[in-house]
Amino acid sequence: MKALKTGTLFLALSILAACGGQSANATDLDVGFTDSGNLDVADVGEGVDGAAPVITSTTPANGATAVAFNAPITATFSEAMGPLTIATAFTLKKGETVVPGTATCADGTAIFTPTAPLEPTTLYSATISTAARSLAGKALAGDRVWTFTTWTQEAQAVLQVVVPLGSTSAFAILASAAITNIPTSSITGDIGLTPDAGSNISGFSEPATCPEVTGKVYAVDATGPACALIDPVLLLTAKTDAGIAFTNARAAVRGTPQAISGNLNGLTLYPGLYESGTSLQISPGGFLYLDAQGDANAVFIIRSETSITTEATSEVVLTGDAKAANVYWTAGSSVTLGTNSIMKGTLVAGTSISLLTGAHLEGRALNQGASAEAITLDSCTITVPSP
Repeated sequence: MKALKTGTLFLALSILAACGGQSANATDLDVGFTDSGNLDVADVGEGVDGAAPVITSTTPANGATAVAFNAPITATFSEAMGPLTIATAFTLKKGETVVPGTATCADGTAIFTPTAPLEPTTLYSATISTAARSLAGKALAGDRVWTFTTWTQEAQAVLQVVVPLGSTSAFAILASAAITNIPTSSITGDIGLTPDAGSNISGFSEPATCPEVTGKVYAVDATGPACALIDPVLLLTAKTDAGIAFTNARAAVRGTPQAISGNLNGLTLYPGLYESGTSLQISPGGFLYLDAQGDANAVFIIRSETSITTEATSEVVLTGDAKAANVYWTAGSSVTLGTNSIMKGTLVAGTSISLLTGAHLEGRALNQGASAEAITLDSCTITVPSP
């Protein structure tokens, strides 16, 4: 092998980054030139032992169940792989039927993307064959096959879209009857009350400046806090938009929801539409996981015909790139966030919303309709989520 020419080592290291696991260094490479002076690509990345590449992990894991229909199907390799070989070696099947899709490499991981969402309650098998080769031309040590079963929720086949919030998107709190606060709370986002008088915005420390609010406070008249802006037209528009959001989240066009009920503690929910004909709750100290499975645009809509309650110190945990901005909770009656509980997503309630001492909401507290009641706060935190 001839000595490296200027810039060759940089080129070789760049090639290795195309679709592989660990980074390389000069001692890992056996890089040279052919007698004609061309780069000997067959020598790139063979490493010290020249071992065949292997797959170190997959998603979903082998044997996984309740896999979301749009979950990423990936494999991570022990070394850099040739993207063109991955495109032909990575396949997905339902029984003996090949699932249409494309396989690509990104950030050291091979990703298979089906042309259409997968089917519910179906066993799939993913395969990466020995046609997959490293950049050095070494074949995968052996065919890798893993299986997984999709979730039961048929409504996942209809991918959910965001709920249109319109002018309410800037509001951390939008109430109808009253906004009452026990100091000291921390509100990031706007606050508004309509149709009730501004005097029903109460309990904020130093009302002349409303230091607990990072945002604007809107009232329909001059009886509210001195910091409030009087804008009944803006508030009426926002209240109308809150009603539209509530109706949209519960629209039949969204498909048949997955039935849920009672205590959600310990469950993992995947993107989609959920509904309970009775109340929903998370028990004290419990956890509910919302797993977007790698899709940052995934939407969760969770609705109850009656009430939603998170008990003390319970928590809604976002995983797999899930975003609070894409989570929506609707309740026919009230929503209550327990002491020191952590909630994610926009709350739209038919009657009241209560945040007990130390509750934390990354989302919005909105209520709407003729029966809407007060929104009450007790030394809590509300932050409008980032898009």
